[in-house]
Amino acid sequence: MTRRTGFEGTLLSPAARRIMGTILLVLAAGLLVGASAIALRAHSGEVAELGPTAALFVTTGKIFGLLAGTLVFLQFALSAKLKTLDRVFGLHRLLFAHRFLGISAAVCASLHPLFVFAPKAREIGALRFAILPELMGAALLIALWIAVCTGLWREFLHLRYQVWYRFHRLGMFSAVVLVTLHVLNVTDDIAGGWPLHALVAAFGLYAALFVWAKGIKPRLLRRRMYAVTKVTPAGKDTYAVELSPKGDGIFSYVPGQFAFLTFHSEALPLERHPWTISSTPTRPESLIFTIKCSGDFTDSIGKLKPGDTAVVDGPYGLFSYAAHVRDPKGELVMVAGGVGVTPMLSMLRYMADRGEMRKVTLVWSNKTEADILCREELEAIEAKLPNLAIHHVLTRQKDFQGPTGRLDRTMLKELLSGCSRTSAVFVCGPPPMMDAVWKALKGIGFRGRRIHTERFSI
Repeated sequence: MTRRTGFEGTLLSPAARRIMGTILLVLAAGLLVGASAIALRAHSGEVAELGPTAALFVTTGKIFGLLAGTLVFLQFALSAKLKTLDRVFGLHRLLFAHRFLGISAAVCASLHPLFVFAPKAREIGALRFAILPELMGAALLIALWIAVCTGLWREFLHLRYQVWYRFHRLGMFSAVVLVTLHVLNVTDDIAGGWPLHALVAAFGLYAALFVWAKGIKPRLLRRRMYAVTKVTPAGKDTYAVELSPKGDGIFSYVPGQFAFLTFHSEALPLERHPWTISSTPTRPESLIFTIKCSGDFTDSIGKLKPGDTAVVDGPYGLFSYAAHVRDPKGELVMVAGGVGVTPMLSMLRYMADRGEMRKVTLVWSNKTEADILCREELEAIEAKLPNLAIHHVLTRQKDFQGPTGRLDRTMLKELLSGCSRTSAVFVCGPPPMMDAVWKALKGIGFRGRRIHTERFSI
């Protein structure tokens, strides 16, 4: 199921990822079908006494409700940063699915009462203690939409990520409790038999996963602290932060992966953020993260001092040629925007240390020459790798001797004219730039399934 690539770590092969991904998706679909079966099972029972039309409405409403509850249970597994799932799908895809299924859960939860209470025979009646389960369901519905809206429009609402994350985590745990209490008290469909056993098992698995992810795992990570050994300028408003393990050696990783860092320093608040590991596994004595000052938190990165410590949770991600290119001579194309070059930098450092002869083309867009990171090192890598070509593109320096302007179809067609259209392509940078480049690459003949992107909208 795995293949050795010369790295310290081991990755699943593309075929193995497809097989395991299919199995996991089938299992998830089975859970949704099983949830729907509970409502269909009751359709021929007490619901049938309401009459054909009313029974159809109520059963449909119950299906929507049970689907919403199942999706709420699945949400945490997608966002818990489980490395097993990351190795199959990639964390950024899991978080995209988490967002999509969160919206789906809210929609299903909204349709649930509309169908259940459509027949007059299913009216709630006056407000009283007996309808407490229904009120819990209403609270759950409101909580789901709050979670969806604040997640989608967090930046518009000016909510700090760390504050939003704490309330989101607490809210979703409360949602699971409300789902469990609600379904146990509003219907007899889950009063016994396999439906009750399934609900108890689901809640037990959720609780165990929650304890692991929020209790046990953080404590294990704190036992393997890293020390800041060096902080050096890597370019304009950018620093290379070097970390060394205080105890055992660093974890195994492949070039292009990333990790979550929590610095313990007087210069920075205690927050966790994701950054690419820009160092290479061929130099296992330390980890290097190249971080650009681009906000309230990162503006203080340069104030870190040797001796400060950090908790490192990683590695994550599949944005690496090791994960997608099986041919040791397979051609690569890399397109980067600004500090999005860091995973490419890690891959190029690795290839230079190993003396790989594969053909590699890097197109790197920056605002000005001053924004080009590690320029001397890249020139040394280019001299060391005879089949590496680096094209610098600047968007705000008109006197630059090379290409200027934004990366578009015409420019990429010219710069990549000598590249095979079957090459594996890696694109990283600001989201609008990645969207435009993806469309441009498709337009000039590159295969969509061979174009790999990674987004840090965590």
